[in-house]
Amino acid sequence: MNLSSADYVKVGISLSLTGNYSLQGNSAYLGLLQWINRVNRKGGLQCEGHTGMPVSLTIYDDQSFSNNLQNNLKTLIDDDKIDIIFGPYSTNLVKSAASFCDQRGKMMWNHGGASKELHDYGYELLVSSLTPCDKYFLRLAEVTKVKFDSKLRVCRVINTTGEFSKSVAQSAVDSFACKYGSDNIVTKDIEISAAAPMSVFQHIGSFMPDVIVFVGSYKQDIEFVLNLSREMMIKPQLICLPAAGLDQFGNDAGDFGHMIVGPSQWEPCLRETSIYGPTLQEIKDSMHDGASLDYVFMQTYGMGLIVEYCVEMCKSLDDQLLRKAVNDVDIKTVFGKFVIDSNNGIQVGHDMNLIQWQNGYKRLLTDTGKEWEPFYG
Repeated sequence: MNLSSADYVKVGISLSLTGNYSLQGNSAYLGLLQWINRVNRKGGLQCEGHTGMPVSLTIYDDQSFSNNLQNNLKTLIDDDKIDIIFGPYSTNLVKSAASFCDQRGKMMWNHGGASKELHDYGYELLVSSLTPCDKYFLRLAEVTKVKFDSKLRVCRVINTTGEFSKSVAQSAVDSFACKYGSDNIVTKDIEISAAAPMSVFQHIGSFMPDVIVFVGSYKQDIEFVLNLSREMMIKPQLICLPAAGLDQFGNDAGDFGHMIVGPSQWEPCLRETSIYGPTLQEIKDSMHDGASLDYVFMQTYGMGLIVEYCVEMCKSLDDQLLRKAVNDVDIKTVFGKFVIDSNNGIQVGHDMNLIQWQNGYKRLLTDTGKEWEPFYG
């Protein structure tokens, strides 16, 4: 059967297939592609009076730069006439994309940025599926048992530009303050310096922290872990990095990643029941051997399932109708629970998980009763 472009549901995305976010960008691309393949195998989406419209994908590489991203979005909206826009990966790029889409009156399905601030800007056509970054480490004190004498010493090593790094690091402090009291917490903030990366260790060493929360780029997180092995005088009980939530961290950090704790939006050991869409095993069975299903892959796949659910619920590709339909969605998919605040589109239903690398494997700490093990001590 020959189909015109009007017979397809046209999905578009700008992703970082190269550059600083390429690891996550490529994983997100695979997740989106697998969702589209699944939809097309089952006969397409039921909408616009069709019993089944196949889904096509248009993707452009933004190379991890905001200017490229906005050019890509302009092409997707103006030239390609895309029906469904998936957002990019990374909080900074998502902010840029959300602003652009809002100006053009186009809905954006955000699977790749965990900004909280983004939902304070009044973007009416923005919907997010991730736990916001200010909640990444809120359960840290719950699953760890850090020992200290009079004051718990927490060192935050952060990029001072942008929301993500500061919010993630603060969530760890908030967690300990809730458990032990803010008066019993002493913090030190250290800025990650591209010009003098090793100076970070001098500042950490002078503080002698019980806890280190390092929040840089993926590359910076890995370099910190590898270089930390040479700093024999720095012996915290707990080290936390966002990069540790990714499966690739185990390969890149190797034995030096042992005992490091990280946040994860999804882990394969979580078995959701009564879900919409396929099970994890069904997704695995549909893929080639060796493909990695990390949380970035699954959060993009999961957002695809939400799009599928909403399109088939309102039988339309109209952005206004879809945005209204999302307000009433309260479902579980393989990625977890999806519920938004109808006032601003922020995710309020999905849970953040914490993992620890032990002997080359990720161990889920939250909701399992598994014991956390200190880095030193």
